[in-house]
Amino acid sequence: MSSTRLLRLASAMVVLAGSSLAMAAPDTAETDGDDPMQVEGMSPAENEDQLDATSDPVDRAKVTVSEKAPYGRYLTNQDGKSLYLFDRDEQGGDYSTCKESCAIAWPPYTTEAPPVAGDGVDDDRLGAIERDDGTRQVTYDGWPLYFFARDVYPGDALGQDVEHMGGHWYLLSPNGDLIETEAREAAEPAEPGE
Repeated sequence: MSSTRLLRLASAMVVLAGSSLAMAAPDTAETDGDDPMQVEGMSPAENEDQLDATSDPVDRAKVTVSEKAPYGRYLTNQDGKSLYLFDRDEQGGDYSTCKESCAIAWPPYTTEAPPVAGDGVDDDRLGAIERDDGTRQVTYDGWPLYFFARDVYPGDALGQDVEHMGGHWYLLSPNGDLIETEAREAAEPAEPGE
């Protein structure tokens, strides 16, 4: 593993440690003056120099649908990993507001080729935008799509209705509606494709 990858992994652990504390007390307001794009324990220069996160694009992204209580039907990738929207993004916009440390905690779903629709997904709602690093991020109904770094197994939805990085994160239905259910669910451990 490269030193850059190790640094990003260590940085993500710092970011996620902070986000897990925030999720343990979801009703607690953010502290005034906190910079949501700053990683705790790193100077601004280190943050800027070393946390220009990029995701590794898949050859061809595939958006599929999973169904699970209490969310109903929601979007996932081809391996069943939950996909989220960020309400600070502009629906139908041509850019993502989630960069640097945000993109470590919430990796964008990126693709080399145009994304394809799985069963139950409206192909006309699929698209892609170009990120600042040149990768192409998958969109659905105009919303850029992200994973949550704490979601490990297919069916995990630990990022649902999380307030983090100055906004809220939500699962997205195949109809293009954000899912507002407040529950966060972990799945039973399983390997992708099981």
